[in-house]
Amino acid sequence: MVETAPPVQGRAQRSNSLEKGAAVLRALARTPSYHEVAHAAPGDAAQVPPISRGAPAPAPAPRAARPLHSARWEKIVVKWEVPRKVLHASIGFVVLALYALNVDLDRIVRVLSYMLVSIASLDLLRLNVPPFERAYEAVVGALMRDGERERVNGVVWYLVGVLATLHLFPEDIACVSIMILSWCDPCASTFGRLYGRHTPSMPAPLFAQRKSFAGFLAAVLAGSLTTYAFWGTSLARRGERASGLSWTPGGTATFGTREAPGVFHTGWTGLRGGFVAHGDASLWARAASVGGGAPAVPAWLLYVGTGLVAGVIESLDLGGIDDNLFIPVLSGLGIWATLWVWGLYV
Repeated sequence: MVETAPPVQGRAQRSNSLEKGAAVLRALARTPSYHEVAHAAPGDAAQVPPISRGAPAPAPAPRAARPLHSARWEKIVVKWEVPRKVLHASIGFVVLALYALNVDLDRIVRVLSYMLVSIASLDLLRLNVPPFERAYEAVVGALMRDGERERVNGVVWYLVGVLATLHLFPEDIACVSIMILSWCDPCASTFGRLYGRHTPSMPAPLFAQRKSFAGFLAAVLAGSLTTYAFWGTSLARRGERASGLSWTPGGTATFGTREAPGVFHTGWTGLRGGFVAHGDASLWARAASVGGGAPAVPAWLLYVGTGLVAGVIESLDLGGIDDNLFIPVLSGLGIWATLWVWGLYV
């Protein structure tokens, strides 16, 4: 039996190639032992879930490992994560602007792909080259949680989730899904920290133990308002693509109807093409112009349904998978499922 070295105080050491390789694997896998409660600020109501299979949990970097700052810095940057939340939320406005300006999707995907390769390369260097790590965290350390200092930071998973969503879903559904990631997550976190101690926790093991009912309600409301702001106003029409919209107020149903391709009219064309709203755009346009086809989901039902989708997905516990990766993809699936079930059975 191989004896393990005693734990080293302070930052974890990466002195040989095996340890470096293990650091990269832990980063890519985001080990199940990672929980945000490990770096929660004192006073936050949270419980640490048990580690599966008896594996010892890697100790989070102690507070002393970070540069010492004032109490105000600790409150704004560490406890409330204001810079991180501002960056997180700002991306939603960028996405909305790109859609409204009708910027070509291929161009957006190309730029995001370059960003993913660049940021992932920097993170790989950070995880394996201590001098670069110190310089990197001196610049962007305020945007990182303590738990991300020993694994790939959330920006990488954010970009992967966004690219997957843009590829798999029609552009209007993808836009709403990315905005849900951008806005619902900070809302749930903020209101959960403010009022979570006064409300029950979400039931485990389906939901993460650290999630509160207050945060869930905040995510539901934010998701409903996001859906209304996009589809309930002129924004969706302003940036409408040639393939049309997946949903319009008072329009006709798309998924689940005979105009949608795929088995059971799901719109699924395979991994190469993802979901498409209309198998024959001209046929759908003619049907809509004469009032044919099934009526679209009522506006209130879509807004409320999408809000519930956002709240549930934001609260899920998927075994340590980064929420920046699964929130936009599962949100897109939830919106698609709402439209498909309606079109199939209405």
